[in-house]
Amino acid sequence: MTAQLIDGTALAKQIRAEVAARRDALAARGHQPGLAVILVGDDPASQVYVRDKVKACEEAGMRSVLEKLRPRR
Repeated sequence: MTAQLIDGTALAKQIRAEVAARRDALAARGHQPGLAVILVGDDPASQVYVRDKVKACEEAGMRSVLEKLRPRR
C-alpha cells in the first residue's frame, strides 16, 4: 500500500460545503441544526476544543449553545 497525500485545506472546504447543503436541506424542512455543549471544569485543552467547535458552527451558519459548569467540591 502506498501513502496518499491529502490536501487538508481542500478537504475541509469540501466538507464545509457538504455541511452547508445539509443545513439548508434541514432548514427547508423547518429544522434548525446546531450544537449544544456542556463544558465542566477549567481544562484549557477542553476550552480550546469547545471554542473551536462553537466558532465552526457560527461559520457554518448554525446555532450553538454553550453551558459552562463548575464541578462541585
